[in-house]
Amino acid sequence: MLLNPVLNTETLQCSEDIKVLIEESLGFITEAINKYGLENIALAFNGGKDCTVLLHLLHMALQRLTLHNTKVITVNIETEEVFPELNNFIAQSADLYRLTIVKKNGKIKDALFELKANMPHLSAVLMGTRSTDPYSASLRSFTPCDPGWPSLMRVSPILSWSYKHVWCFIREMNVPYCTLYNEGYTSLGNIHNTQRNPALLCEDGTTYKPAYCLTDGAKERAGRTK
Repeated sequence: MLLNPVLNTETLQCSEDIKVLIEESLGFITEAINKYGLENIALAFNGGKDCTVLLHLLHMALQRLTLHNTKVITVNIETEEVFPELNNFIAQSADLYRLTIVKKNGKIKDALFELKANMPHLSAVLMGTRSTDPYSASLRSFTPCDPGWPSLMRVSPILSWSYKHVWCFIREMNVPYCTLYNEGYTSLGNIHNTQRNPALLCEDGTTYKPAYCLTDGAKERAGRTK
């Protein structure tokens, strides 16, 4: 990842609770880099809000560590048909953050096995998982993949973040994000299992508020059928 001076890395404008979370997450990212070596770490990026936060945090961490002109292995796994807007945002992010993206298709498990086979030196994957995500309540910031999966350490630097924290960070840091979040979507899957969140439907019955207007984080996946 080459450092882009256009991207904001100053946290002076952030609220105190977001500053605390930023420092905690940067600590996990730095720990992973020191433990495994940046060349042995991949970043999982699908264009969603959580991994967008993680991408920007990684950018901040690399700047602090003065790891300029360093390329990070960035993996995009497409499991099913995705929104065109999401693909466009991934391409825009690749330009903005100067990423080299490795695309894999199919099930996540199979894609990771293929990735590990092609890059046997990989030791860890940075993931934008939060504890409120499905099947993630028992995860820790450093959790090995389950038995039967590739031998990789899952590093989840924003595990303790809430839905509100994610949007506070994005807006306070002026982080670019997928335009679908401005159209009432709060959790993005594929085009078959994702709808606009009914909790954001405006009084006119046709338009929707942006994702950051959702006040009840428990309804984050109300637009998802899976």
